[in-house]
Amino acid sequence: MLTNAGIVDPTTQLQINVILNAWCLVCAISGTWSCDQWGRKPTALVCTTFLTIMLFIVGALTAVYGTSANSSGVYGTVAAIFLFQGGYSFGWTPLLYLYPPEVLNYPIRANGMGVFQFVANGVALLIVWTMPIALENIGWQTYMINGAWDVIMIGLIAWFWVETKGRTLEELDEVLEGTKHSNVPDLEMIYKGKEEIGQSLAAEVKELQG
Repeated sequence: MLTNAGIVDPTTQLQINVILNAWCLVCAISGTWSCDQWGRKPTALVCTTFLTIMLFIVGALTAVYGTSANSSGVYGTVAAIFLFQGGYSFGWTPLLYLYPPEVLNYPIRANGMGVFQFVANGVALLIVWTMPIALENIGWQTYMINGAWDVIMIGLIAWFWVETKGRTLEELDEVLEGTKHSNVPDLEMIYKGKEEIGQSLAAEVKELQG
């Protein structure tokens, strides 16, 4: 990315990458907090929308300034890359580990997470090997293609994702399957003082005893 942006000196690239990784760490920690404050779905929508915009901006700046000696344009491209990487770390870094286990029900959670991690790491490996080839052959158009794909992802998130913030796994069963497999009270009812945990446990024990 930096080479296409016009930064070709190895030492400068190393310095930028060190700073970029520190920046991404701070963004990821902030994003973990935001997932609990904003919710999973809003965080994913805001983050993916921001990433889509930044991909188009990085692509446009790379097309215009990637091979030029205009230092302002090169610095602008690097700044856009920083914003993109920070945005990804803010939203998708925590969501990739928070959301999947929440929407997988108990019988398939362990196997589902195993399959998810296998696929996610496989795709990441594929991108690591293919992205340099794409950048070398079609350059800035790579960012435009990725941006177009992200537009589709925004629609899929808005339509299919279920908000899991503040819900227990039992409540999520009811949301996803239409049936709650436990008498454990909803967290919202407990917060409002309308139900007590002790009462629900007594009802659960009584039901099990028949």
